[in-house]
Amino acid sequence: MMLFTLSCADSDYPMDNWIDVPLQEMEPPAVFFNPHEINVSVGDTFAVNLYVLQVDNVAGVHLRVQYLRQSLQFLDMEVGELFIDAFDTLFFWDSTEASYLDVYSFYLADESTYSSGTRSIATAYFRAKNSLDSELIYLRPATRMVTPDNEPIIIKSYGKATIKVD
Repeated sequence: MMLFTLSCADSDYPMDNWIDVPLQEMEPPAVFFNPHEINVSVGDTFAVNLYVLQVDNVAGVHLRVQYLRQSLQFLDMEVGELFIDAFDTLFFWDSTEASYLDVYSFYLADESTYSSGTRSIATAYFRAKNSLDSELIYLRPATRMVTPDNEPIIIKSYGKATIKVD
């Protein structure tokens, strides 16, 4: 009888990509945008992903994003992957209040069902209306996450996205 044992070590990848730079400075759990720098021309449409970073045991998220409505036109939203495997997931957004985008994603959780990790909540689509540079910013304390027991998860870092229009 022969017995083979296989093991593998966790990979230790350097975070040296320009996309990773803001993540190195964040303390999890956190929220961030990907990409964090966007270069567009007037009239261009672009997508930005709204992410959570290293969350544990999350069952609900409310992201409140502020943007310069004079410079950016919100177009549409797609659901992300954080709760993709959950049963009874609810996802909706509201962009009726001037310069704010509210994104809600949650599901009916139980003690054995929850999500963890670094994943996207949603993808937002915007159009650059003029040549004004702007930012996407998560607002505090409106941006929040909760556990399946509806206990708040303290967000320690908030990323932002810079939109440069030429």
